[in-house]
Amino acid sequence: MQWPKLPTRAIKQRVFEALNQNLNYNQETILGLPATYLDQEQFYFNAPFLKDAAFLSVLINNPNHIGCHTYSKSESYFAGTQQLEVDLIRICAEEIFKASPNAYDGYVAPGGTEANIQAQWIYRNYFIQKFGAKEVLQIPF
Repeated sequence: MQWPKLPTRAIKQRVFEALNQNLNYNQETILGLPATYLDQEQFYFNAPFLKDAAFLSVLINNPNHIGCHTYSKSESYFAGTQQLEVDLIRICAEEIFKASPNAYDGYVAPGGTEANIQAQWIYRNYFIQKFGAKEVLQIPF
């Protein structure tokens, strides 16, 4: 099975609808979330072309998906783009890697460093649970 190819118009509509379900740093006071906001002196938020640029708009809005939500609800602050993340994880797991439905979890990272740290944390927990590996205590210097 292959996922249906969507026209650009449908992709833009879906992304912008998702962003509209999220908290918006530019319009709301957001305090206490582990996220960052792009400096408006460096990034032009009102550029006219952004209404047609779904991917760039997501980068500027910078949603933080805070956790894995493929099996359960997560924080509601970015619920719109969390659902896009769940869809992407399903496509990768089921349709590319042929995983059984609901037999996977995932996380979409914004970059390689975070992805590598998450992978190390996941495998550490896997080896602790599956093989009884012991956590190594770190000695402060």
